Amino acid sequence: MTLYQSPEASLTFNPISETLHLSYNATRLSLSFGQAYQRALEEMLAQNIGKLLLDIKRNAPPTDDLEQLLRPLAQAVAQQPDQPLFIAAVVSEGQYQYQIGNSLASTTLPPAQVEFNYFTSRRDAAHWLSEN
Repeated sequence: MTLYQSPEASLTFNPISETLHLSYNATRLSLSFGQAYQRALEEMLAQNIGKLLLDIKRNAPPTDDLEQLLRPLAQAVAQQPDQPLFIAAVVSEGQYQYQIGNSLASTTLPPAQVEFNYFTSRRDAAHWLSEN
């Protein structure tokens, strides 16, 4: 079921796996990503959906724009601090290496009730979500 659609992003819900899937196709995270991501977070909390597959694998060079994932997440879950959430972000190999290399320097951490993991494979991300 499609919940949100734009030229750069789509948000769908799979009732069988009880997972939201946000797919983003642009080369950089932009305002349209922010809108789609905010919608995904709102749907998670409003519909009590605990899993999000965030597919932002693209050919852009690794940058700090992935930091845009944790700040809105922290703000959104502050409203419902007890709901456990599992988010799997699928990124390129370069982005993955960048995020892992800079994870200790990150100033924004996921909220305590959120399990947030980076993957380079959509299949691995989906498998991780299915186990939680």
